[in-house]
Amino acid sequence: MSLKLKEIDLNFLVFLLLVTQGNIQLKLVGIIIIMLMRPMPILKISGLSKFYIMIVLFHILYGLYNLFAVGFSYLINFLMVFIFWTISFIIIAQVNYFIRTKSLDIIKKTMYIYFVICVVFIFLQYVILSIEYKNINPYSVSAAAGDFMMSIFGNSSVSMIIMSFFLLFYMFTKKWTNAVIALTGLLMATYMSGTVLFLSSFLVCVLLFSKIKMRFKIYFVTLSLLGVVVFALVSPSNVKYAMGYINRTLDNGKHVPYKFHSFGETLDYNLSSTKNFLLGAGGGNFSSRVAFICSGEYVTWFPQKFVYASPEFEENHLGIWNHDFKNKWDDRNNTANQPFSFYNQLLGEYGFVGLFLFLTLYIGFIFKKWKILTYSKFMLFALLGYFLLDYWFEYFSVIIIFELFLMLDVKIHSNKELNDMAEKHELS
Repeated sequence: MSLKLKEIDLNFLVFLLLVTQGNIQLKLVGIIIIMLMRPMPILKISGLSKFYIMIVLFHILYGLYNLFAVGFSYLINFLMVFIFWTISFIIIAQVNYFIRTKSLDIIKKTMYIYFVICVVFIFLQYVILSIEYKNINPYSVSAAAGDFMMSIFGNSSVSMIIMSFFLLFYMFTKKWTNAVIALTGLLMATYMSGTVLFLSSFLVCVLLFSKIKMRFKIYFVTLSLLGVVVFALVSPSNVKYAMGYINRTLDNGKHVPYKFHSFGETLDYNLSSTKNFLLGAGGGNFSSRVAFICSGEYVTWFPQKFVYASPEFEENHLGIWNHDFKNKWDDRNNTANQPFSFYNQLLGEYGFVGLFLFLTLYIGFIFKKWKILTYSKFMLFALLGYFLLDYWFEYFSVIIIFELFLMLDVKIHSNKELNDMAEKHELS
C-alpha cells in the first residue's frame, strides 16, 4: 500500500510512536509535543475521559488526607500518581479528538503505518537474535528468545498484547495478510501468560458473540488448537514452562504461584476494615507501578532520598517482591509470581469507590455501546484477562491502543447505525 503524508495524521502518528514506546522520557516528550500542538482536546470531557477525571479527583481528595496523615514522605508518591492519571486523561482526550475529527480512511491508514513500524522492529530484533545465536530458530537455543521481540515498546509482553489487538482488528476487517503478520508478532514474543489468556478469551468470544455458523466456530477452535501444536513444536520449552505453572495453579497446593497469593493479600486487606474496603490504601500505597518505583526496589534511577513505601505495601506486595521469591522451590521473578495486576491496584489503592468508578464510567461506557461493537468485544474480554498480569494503565501503551480501537469501532458502527436508521426512515 503506497501512502502519501496527507493521507495520514502525521502529528498523531509521531505522538503515538513516542508515547507507547518504552522510554519514560520519550513518553513525556510525546505528551509535551501533542499538548503544544493540540491543547484544546483536554477541554472536551466525554466518553472514557470521565473515568480519568473522576479517578484524578478521587486521588486528590483522598491523597491530601493521606498526605496530612503520613507527612512529607508520601508527597512524591502522591504527585507521581496524580501525574500518571493526568497523563492518561490527556491521552484519551487526544485519542477522542483524533477519532472524532479525522476521516475513517485517515484513521485506518495512520494506524496501519504504526502497525508496520512495530512489525519492522520485531523483524529486525529477530534477525539480530538469529545472528547472535547463529540459528534461524533462536527459540530452540533459548526459552528466553521471545523476551527480545519487544518491538518499540521495551517490553515483549506489551508487544504481544498490542499485536493481539491488531490481530483482532485485521481479522474483523478481513485484512488476512495483516492478521497473519500480527499473529506472528504475537507468537514471537512467547509471552505465555498473555498468549493463554488471549486464546482463552478469543475462543469464549467466538462461541458467545460471533454470528458465524457453528461449523465455522468449530473451524476456529480447531485452528486455534493446531496453532498451539505448531507453537509447541517451535518452542517446546515455553509450553513446558507454561504448563508447569498452570498445573501448580490447578493443584492449589503450597506451590501455587505468588500471583495468586497477591490476590489473597488484596482481598484480606480490603476486608480488614470499612475504610480499607471503601477507599483502599490510596494511590501509590498498596500495589501499583508508582508504589514499586517509589519503594526503591523496582528501578535504579529513582533517587534514594525520596524512597517511600507505605506499611500496607511493605506488609503485602512488596513482601512478595523482596522475600517470597527467595525460596527453595521457585525463585523466579516472572509473571506467575509477580504481584502486578490492575485488579490489585484498583481494589488495594482505590477500594470499592475505585471499583465503582471503573465499572460505571469505563466498563459502563463500553456496555452502552455494546450493541454496535464488533471486534472491541473480543478486545475487552482479552483486556480483562490481561489486567491479571500487570498495571497496564501506568504503561501508556496497551490501554492507548485498546482505546483507539474501541473508539474507532464506535465511530464506524455509529455511522452505520445512523445510515441504517435513515434508510429505514426513507422506506417508511
